[in-house]
Amino acid sequence: MQGDVGFGGYILPIETVLVVLGLLVGIGLVVSAGLTLGLSVYRHRRDERADRVRPDVQDALLERAFSPDPNWDDWIDTLSATERQVAEDLLAEYLRELDGSETDSLKELGAALGIPERARSDLERGHKFVRLQALTWLIRLDDPEPYRAASYGPETPPERASVARLLSQTGELISPRQGLELLLAGATEEFSVFGQDTLYRLASDDPDALFEIATEQYDAWPPALLTQVLLVCGQLGSAVRTADISWLTASLEADDEGVRAAAASALGGFGWRPDLRDSTFFARATDDPSPRVRGAVYEMLGAWGDHEALTLLVYALVSEDDPRALVRGTNALVSRRDRIDADEPAVLGSAWEWSSEHASYDGVARGRTRAVGE
Repeated sequence: MQGDVGFGGYILPIETVLVVLGLLVGIGLVVSAGLTLGLSVYRHRRDERADRVRPDVQDALLERAFSPDPNWDDWIDTLSATERQVAEDLLAEYLRELDGSETDSLKELGAALGIPERARSDLERGHKFVRLQALTWLIRLDDPEPYRAASYGPETPPERASVARLLSQTGELISPRQGLELLLAGATEEFSVFGQDTLYRLASDDPDALFEIATEQYDAWPPALLTQVLLVCGQLGSAVRTADISWLTASLEADDEGVRAAAASALGGFGWRPDLRDSTFFARATDDPSPRVRGAVYEMLGAWGDHEALTLLVYALVSEDDPRALVRGTNALVSRRDRIDADEPAVLGSAWEWSSEHASYDGVARGRTRAVGE
């Protein structure tokens, strides 16, 4: 019959089925609301207990941290579960804020709280967020041993970055290149801020290694990751002497404008390389269809700062029709105005005047006694 539903050999009216479904949904909502409310009450009471004991735990922790013999084990034995958790939270806070010898005693507290042993267990059996938290603790404690002892290998980009940072700061890497390979091998997505910072630290210790790896792998990286590597390379220009930079210039031809702009910014530190002084290279770079990329190219020429680069910059700006790119170019030119003929920038009109005045006001704001050009 129309409007009836067959179930388990029985024919039920559709109204009955809908009532039952409504009851089940209602019961589910009530249970869900009850669980949510119960969890909220539990967390509120837990936080209240932590807030009550925090001042006493904080005072005792700081007193012991700066004493010759903190005797953390005996102190930990006197703490309740809530007080131990507060002590752990305070330890994380202080290890983020302090550095050097002041943290040595606090790291001993981490061992007394059993954090390294838990970290090893979490690395072997935890899900990815638990594993990442375990690695974060090992970085704070400068303790690579639980990582070495665990039957574990990093699986995600954040984990690889954390392992590279841990091994680097504890002197466990054979070389910076080993850390870079760990960080970049098989990378398929962009880094977090922490990962990019780790990349920069490792690359600063061995810039040529990063360039060698990039030469081999850059065309397999997604645009976001390649852009991040290019931004790091832009900070290494003066430290790179013999590495192949052809992959940098090749990146100026990428489909993604963000990659092209990052490549131009990175090349700003390589103006001394004779292999860049090619008319075809200049023509292609200054004629990019993207105003964003052209602006980066103008800043690259300004960063080079020699007569040839600045002359090319003036000629390119004369025909620039995008206001933002034009101002980026005139800003770059103003920073080098002592190296060009005084009459050359006159053709740039109001953009040049605006950049000049802005630079002058910036100089005054920074406390310089003379405005730009005086």
